[in-house]
Amino acid sequence: MASRFIPRTTFPYDRVINWFPGHMARGLRLISERLNSVDLVVEVRDARIPLSSVNPNFEKVVGRRPRLIVYNKFDLADQSSKAPITAAFAKHAPMTPVVFTSCQTDNNIKEILNHAAKLADPIPQVTLMVVGMPNVGKSSLINSLRRVGVGKGKAAATGAQPGITRTVIGTVKVLEDPTVYLVDTPGVMVPHIADPVRSLKVALTGGIRDHLSDEQTMADYLLFRLNEFGAYDYAKWFKLPDDQPTNNVDDLLNGVAKRIGAVVKGGEYDMTMAAKFFLKHYRTGKLGQFTLDDVSPEALETFFEHQKMYATTNANPSTLSRRQEKKVAKLEQRKNSRRAAKEEE
Repeated sequence: MASRFIPRTTFPYDRVINWFPGHMARGLRLISERLNSVDLVVEVRDARIPLSSVNPNFEKVVGRRPRLIVYNKFDLADQSSKAPITAAFAKHAPMTPVVFTSCQTDNNIKEILNHAAKLADPIPQVTLMVVGMPNVGKSSLINSLRRVGVGKGKAAATGAQPGITRTVIGTVKVLEDPTVYLVDTPGVMVPHIADPVRSLKVALTGGIRDHLSDEQTMADYLLFRLNEFGAYDYAKWFKLPDDQPTNNVDDLLNGVAKRIGAVVKGGEYDMTMAAKFFLKHYRTGKLGQFTLDDVSPEALETFFEHQKMYATTNANPSTLSRRQEKKVAKLEQRKNSRRAAKEEE
């Protein structure tokens, strides 16, 4: 009789991944310069990492300008995450509309166009600007808006790798009556992600180029999270021994490589190719729907507290006052205590 599987409870990782090519710095500057001609900022986030896909620099650049938050790729996220996020916005940012979309099915795309149309009452022509971190689906969203709004095809290039759009481009019409135009912008990464695990989440969902964070490390983190969620179907997918889950990423990747025939010279398994295949399975939703960020009320409370401080200081977290740092630390401590209490139950 097989012993009961016990998943890992921690994932030690301390490597900081930084990816901020020159076009992103230029893009952020151009976004700031174009804002005066924009009526509504549409900030796109990845629903799989609703907190980690937020760039605090947008808080500084956008300021008090009207904003719509779009959680894209919701079809790949845990569907139960919508309720706590919506409730948190209702409490902390009631004037900021929130929309959950899937550009694969044009789900809720009309809702974005309706928000834009409301602005057209006093203004004859409305201009939107789409911003967000790399690979959150901005270009796909623009194409969906154009397809639904004016019945026309592709207007923006899309791709699986981050960094497809590199400059602020011209306006694209997405609605005829009222007239609504949209400006696309390059994905802008946070110049420095202090939390190594957060950078792994961003990389795992495609926001950082795979080779920068190492495919096998990402595969190991994905395995850790799947086991944490109790999502063991991968064991059958890749025909692991006795269809049993594992904590060993090498065992997993051997199974993947064997299934897809990824063999290098000498007959050894190609672990990098296997890792890429495993990551692709996750990114296309074949391993299930997961939200990698903690969206508990406590975690969301901490998140909005951070957002408020960024807006107040108009700076990065490193410039927070000692009093603000203590407040954040207290919120983090409270969150960790509750999490520990749940684990003991």
